[in-house]
Amino acid sequence: MKIKKVNCVVYPSFKSFNRTPGRPKVSGELMDMIEHLRSELMNAAEQEDFNSVTVVELSQRLDQYIVMAQNQMLGR
Repeated sequence: MKIKKVNCVVYPSFKSFNRTPGRPKVSGELMDMIEHLRSELMNAAEQEDFNSVTVVELSQRLDQYIVMAQNQMLGR
């Protein structure tokens, strides 16, 4: 089954989440990796189907880095 491409919603940069007062900051290196993967994912999703191996793997990698950033923000 082939999934039809749809327009993507562009969400604000993850960097905006680093501005919450009183919360530990996420390392710059981690933020850069998240932004890089987000950009790669957006580009891949424009070129390929959402269920392509490339898009799914990038999405999963991005998810892992976002969880690491959330853990840093929670002080874990």
